[in-house]
Amino acid sequence: MRRYLQVFLLAVAFDLYWALVVLFREQGLILWLALAILACLLLPSVYRPYAIGLAAAGSLLDALWALTGLIDFAGESLMPLWMVALWLMFATVWTQLTRTTTLPGWLLTLLAAVGGPVAYLFGERLGAITFLEPTVIVVGWMVPGWLVLMLFYHLLMGRQK
Repeated sequence: MRRYLQVFLLAVAFDLYWALVVLFREQGLILWLALAILACLLLPSVYRPYAIGLAAAGSLLDALWALTGLIDFAGESLMPLWMVALWLMFATVWTQLTRTTTLPGWLLTLLAAVGGPVAYLFGERLGAITFLEPTVIVVGWMVPGWLVLMLFYHLLMGRQK
């Protein structure tokens, strides 16, 4: 029962972090980056490369979507640092979740393929990003993007376990 409580608290803490980052973006940039880096450093060293790799791949995926005209982040840069911080925190939390949960990797992959695009929908509604195409098209690209990203991640993490 203790593990379930830890997973629940981890999810709630990440959701709070996500909401604060999306709402305040650049206004708390140093704090967002510091918290994400600290969380990553708290992972066992053997798992840090997985989290950093997932954060880098996710950031590249977002940059690709921005370059192709699918989305636009509020601000002046292609990939704002608050989004990089968000990716690092997500990747750290997801790595910890993958390490501690008994859920199979395929189920976690499907949950991320649904949950990721939903987070972008909320982010769009909160003004953090703009969908430059109709929502159904944006989500239609995000779901397979997240699915492939997380599939590769879980395949790599599976080799570590």
